[in-house]
Amino acid sequence: MKILIKPIAIILINTILLAQAKIVSSSGKPIKVAYAGVKIENMESWAEAELQNKFKSIFNGLNPSQVILSEEVNKIAKAQADSLFLDMIDIKSFQNLAEKTGAQYVFVGKFKNVSPDESRIMVQGDFYRYNAALKSSFRYEVLKYYERMNDETAVIKKQLVDSIPNAAKPASARQLLIVFSVILLAGFLFMSLTGTDVWAEGDGQGGPQPTEN
Repeated sequence: MKILIKPIAIILINTILLAQAKIVSSSGKPIKVAYAGVKIENMESWAEAELQNKFKSIFNGLNPSQVILSEEVNKIAKAQADSLFLDMIDIKSFQNLAEKTGAQYVFVGKFKNVSPDESRIMVQGDFYRYNAALKSSFRYEVLKYYERMNDETAVIKKQLVDSIPNAAKPASARQLLIVFSVILLAGFLFMSLTGTDVWAEGDGQGGPQPTEN
């Protein structure tokens, strides 16, 4: 039994460490994200403001210390941001903004209302994610009626933001509960195995009689 306890204990310890690492692995070197904002044309002020907030909210799941929002970007890299909005095809524009802000990823978008019907808004445009390390950009095309933009920004968040590797997200209560449960279960199991080993060796039968010297 003693032979089995050591490898089982090692497995349990590794399981605990892996469960913890899944939550905190990203905390070693947090990714910096710069959001330059979105430029919107031919849209009423109320709709433009709402759309700005929709895109800003896609970064809510990240640690606030990781995200450089458009207001801060304009303070520290206004010239680079203005240049990027003029030309989103040129990789240099993205790279210059990334270097100025110290971000590994840059997000930016440009949209306009193309609906022929004045009573409805159709949003057309592109939203970009730039990877400074790879010097490559990913373009997400949008062509949706305004009332569908909640669903569209949710998809953008999932595909472009949540997919960032090593993005440090605060551990949820569910994740903490899972880790705690694993540790608790491992503790009970380990104690059970240890107790079984002691009982097996200390039943008082079959061993030599004690002698006095």
